[in-house]
Amino acid sequence: MEENQHNTALKGVKIRTFNNCIICLSSIIFLLLIFITISMTKKYSVLIDYTEDYIACEQDADSLMAASDYLTEQVRLYAQNMDTKYMEAYFEEANVTCRREKALDELKNHKIKESIMDDLEAALEGSRDLMKSEFYSMKLISTANGYDPDLLPQEIQDTLLTAEDASLSSEEMIAKARDLVFNEGYQDAKALIYSHLSHYTNEVTSITHSQQKDSAKALADSLFQQRILISILFIITVLNFLVITLMIVRPLKFHINRIKENDTLEIMGSYEFKYLALTYNDIYELNTESKKLLTQKAEQDSLTGLLNRRSFDQLKKVLENCSEPITLTVIDVDKFKLVNDKYGHETGDLLLKHVASLLKSSFRTGDYVIRFGGDEFVIILTGITEEHLYIVEKKLSQINKSLQNPTNDLPPSSLSAGIAYSEKGFPKDLFSKADQALYQAKSNGRCGCSFYQ
Repeated sequence: MEENQHNTALKGVKIRTFNNCIICLSSIIFLLLIFITISMTKKYSVLIDYTEDYIACEQDADSLMAASDYLTEQVRLYAQNMDTKYMEAYFEEANVTCRREKALDELKNHKIKESIMDDLEAALEGSRDLMKSEFYSMKLISTANGYDPDLLPQEIQDTLLTAEDASLSSEEMIAKARDLVFNEGYQDAKALIYSHLSHYTNEVTSITHSQQKDSAKALADSLFQQRILISILFIITVLNFLVITLMIVRPLKFHINRIKENDTLEIMGSYEFKYLALTYNDIYELNTESKKLLTQKAEQDSLTGLLNRRSFDQLKKVLENCSEPITLTVIDVDKFKLVNDKYGHETGDLLLKHVASLLKSSFRTGDYVIRFGGDEFVIILTGITEEHLYIVEKKLSQINKSLQNPTNDLPPSSLSAGIAYSEKGFPKDLFSKADQALYQAKSNGRCGCSFYQ
């Protein structure tokens, strides 16, 4: 039954189990955080790459358009002003700076669908055809002005005039050259190239922008997951704090107070604290019973069961300042040594136990009947006035009558008693007065009592 009660009381969460669960859960979340952080780093790098691609794509597109417009501007200036510096600037851009070619190469490096590349190829093809017209225009201007062919750029040298155009006058050549780069056909060809390039660059920037958005969304999702895991870690931390407070700190505080108060522990907290409390309570109860047993042995006479000499010494201190009257009776068994010598110590012990029983049964429950030592007994009575001392004498007389006429195979015996009275408390000389009265009773022939005068 007791074991079942212990098992019922021991139901509860084990700190070790809870701690292991918290460690495992926290470790898993921590590993997930590391994984998400690594993933975020990669996604961030991808986002940066896509952003850089998006910016580079726009820059390449702008550079491509600017270079194309620059070439158009230079060929038209040459046609108008016929200053070779414009032709030189044209070929400086076309053959040295090469902004258009570089921009085209950069745009080709982007991962673009094959269908979109057709626009770039069409723009390149249109640009080549347009450059032939521009070369032919510059050839006409150079021929009309009689420039030395050997000083002209190689592309102009390689450009041949038709027989019809070669037979034109200088004014007619200049007019035709200007018409080639200013007429509606040139404008339409230029616009078509721009259309192909715009479509291509728009698609490239749209794709890179979409990739950038997807990467940003993936990064945002990872950040959200990270916030969720951090929130869970926070909740676990708070939960761990609450569990430690409720299952460890609070029980520990209660247990310390109960131990200070020398009391049993309340069964509370975690499994370990409940087990500790039950074990402590068992030891406490065992210790209490042991103390009671030791106290009983220390305060009781082992033969008669009466209070012993130590109890008498303690009672003297307690009753010293008592406000009630106290009567002290000191008793000796008459000629007890002769009983031991004649009938043996076993009979003597039986006689002492019989005397103790008669004394205890004859006086009140609140009176203190004490075996002082050997065959000597002491009785402390409280609350009896001097007018009622005859009652003590009467009781002792009845006991002597019973001892002189034994019915239990014990030898006849008697008691001698000395009685001393105090109106208030237990004075230090009360015992010596009672002892003197006892000596007087023995002098009077024993088997009776005498009062201290």
